[in-house]
Amino acid sequence: MRLIALYRQKAARTGKVSEALREILRICDLQEVQDVHMKRNAALRALPLYLREEDPQFFKSWSLESMHFQAEEMDRPDITNTPVAIVSMVTEGTPSQVDLSPASTAILVEGGFVISNIPRMADSFALLFGLMYVLHLDYPKKLINTFTFIQKVLMGLDDGKPLKPCQLNLKNDLLLRE
Repeated sequence: MRLIALYRQKAARTGKVSEALREILRICDLQEVQDVHMKRNAALRALPLYLREEDPQFFKSWSLESMHFQAEEMDRPDITNTPVAIVSMVTEGTPSQVDLSPASTAILVEGGFVISNIPRMADSFALLFGLMYVLHLDYPKKLINTFTFIQKVLMGLDDGKPLKPCQLNLKNDLLLRE
């Protein structure tokens, strides 16, 4: 996957972004089963980092045990004041910052679950784009370049506006690697 190869190049450098990319790639490499869906998850999770964006509220991980009513309130992550998020549901142990093989995913809009039991993160992103269009929601401010890149380059939904320099550089790097 070309995006993963670009992430590996960037991870070989120094800096906070490179460290975060290295961590995602390390988790990706440690997975027992490396299928295309896991690599897509890694590519989607690392894209905001590569574009130098960060929104700690967007990607959330929850343990399926904490979703049950018996779970302590303190075991549940805080979702109040979360405008938009993709939640990874993990089955075992404590959810980590980056889970590339979740049991399922869910979409959170304005503090409430809108769609749950989505099998893959890539499907969650596609559904989230549809929800944002139908509900007239803006892209998260802290992830505007990420969402614009996914819309215009990965999904091919061009709105006629030019790409920003960071997005154009990534697009050109992807085209050069063919």
